[in-house]
Amino acid sequence: SQAPDNDQSSGINAEYGEFSCGRSSPIQEPTVGAQGAPQRTRTLQLAQPKTVHAGYESTREVQTVPTAAAMNTRPSERIEQLAEAKKRPAGPFREPEWPVSAKAKKAQVSERVRELARSKGLVEGFQGNRDVQWNVSKSAKQAVATRRIEELSGPIMRESMDNVQFNPDVFKVSEAAKKAKCSARTEELAQPIVRK
Repeated sequence: SQAPDNDQSSGINAEYGEFSCGRSSPIQEPTVGAQGAPQRTRTLQLAQPKTVHAGYESTREVQTVPTAAAMNTRPSERIEQLAEAKKRPAGPFREPEWPVSAKAKKAQVSERVRELARSKGLVEGFQGNRDVQWNVSKSAKQAVATRRIEELSGPIMRESMDNVQFNPDVFKVSEAAKKAKCSARTEELAQPIVRK
């Protein structure tokens, strides 16, 4: 079925707008048989609202009222001790330089410490980073480019897009197009899609 026109749809929306679920068509009226149908036990059971869990607690208010006991309570000695601000000493905690003990000056390094202090050697065949700037070889300076290299090194010459896409007769309809007749297949494809 086709959708109603603007006048009909506006009247329908005004009449059923209060009870509409977003549809443009009216809500279907219940039949006479549905209106006189008897109630069933299962239907009444399903129609009952869902109850809240027995242990459910509603959201507490943001602002609570303190009890009389909380307003008349006295803090204990431990709570007052914890409530005091932490005392931090002001000034440098340690001098940047401190004396080395005589025992540390006379300490001898063991063989194990010497072994652990030895730097890790490089793997065989390791090559260091090449310098960013290096000298050009004499043969490279005297090299002559071949004809193929000169051909590949030349820039690609392209025509301007204004000249390529310029067509003075782009909006001119040809005489053959004016006299053309539509085929049966084209007329069939040109029909709008009828949706149910």
